[in-house]
Amino acid sequence: MQKEIFDIDQLIASHLLGTITRDDDQLLDDWIAEKIENQRYYSEQKRLWNLFEMHQKMQKIDERKAYQKISAQLFKPKRINIFTYIQRIAAILLLPVIIVSAYYIISEKTSRKQHAMVYNTAETPLGMRSSLILPDGTKVWLNAGSKLSYPILFSDKFRAVKLEGEAYFEVVKDKKWPFLVQAGNMHVLVSGTTFNCNAYPENDLIETVLVEGQVTVGNESATITKELLPGDLAIFSKSSQQMNKAKINPEKYIAWKNGKLMFREDKMNLVVEKLERWYNVEFEIKDKEIADYIYTATFVDESLDQVLKMLSLSAPIRYSVSERSKLGDQTFEKQIVKLYKKSKI
Repeated sequence: MQKEIFDIDQLIASHLLGTITRDDDQLLDDWIAEKIENQRYYSEQKRLWNLFEMHQKMQKIDERKAYQKISAQLFKPKRINIFTYIQRIAAILLLPVIIVSAYYIISEKTSRKQHAMVYNTAETPLGMRSSLILPDGTKVWLNAGSKLSYPILFSDKFRAVKLEGEAYFEVVKDKKWPFLVQAGNMHVLVSGTTFNCNAYPENDLIETVLVEGQVTVGNESATITKELLPGDLAIFSKSSQQMNKAKINPEKYIAWKNGKLMFREDKMNLVVEKLERWYNVEFEIKDKEIADYIYTATFVDESLDQVLKMLSLSAPIRYSVSERSKLGDQTFEKQIVKLYKKSKI
């Protein structure tokens, strides 16, 4: 993307300087005609160029001659208010400052707009967790198998980021500069708050839990919105486009940030889903009724083997774990954990 912007800027500069070739001029015309954003970008660059040219012309003014001319006019034997002339002199002297200020203000806006088009992507692989600080100072924790895309410089209207997976946000407060999380079909809008958003692409449900502050959650078209207060959970279904809200204890939903796996009366299929990401393994439930088992536990720094042993002790489940074979690229394939219902004795 950076290369494309650089090339277009070169074409525009050559065009404005009058040094562009016929082929490049046609290339520029085609690019401008592609979409409305390109037309706006070209018009903005042309306005900047005109301001710059005005500034250059002002720099070439002979200040001594200008002063002499003003003096001659000022001391003419003519009855006129002297303050009118002083205002005119001030206007002439301030004009270069005004032009340069306008140039830098517009340049800053253009620079911010261009930087907002260039995105960084932070990605956390399965089996790991990570944290980062965004350009505005907002702190983000990423859970396993998650991805966050954000511009290298936020726009002057929104601080917008895109989330795939799960993240915990501590947003820097700024009511005039809203923070927007685009998570699949759902948007979370805040000005400064702490919340957790679970939006793995493969899941139908998107969950947002508010810890501190206040947020507005809604679907992409903003036809469904809800205001959340601390302790609220919003669950949005991508398939039905419905959203429900409930009061919960946030601890279960944010424990992962501190290295804890917490389950509270969760079905086994949800437990397995989280274990897969946490340990980067693959589970196969061989007996369907296992998926409906209800499980409660908290794991802190336990190995996969320890978790599976606890699982088999507290639920009527037995398991087997496959050996990891080395692949052609010298990496190892995922371990496969198979869960079976224990036979009654």
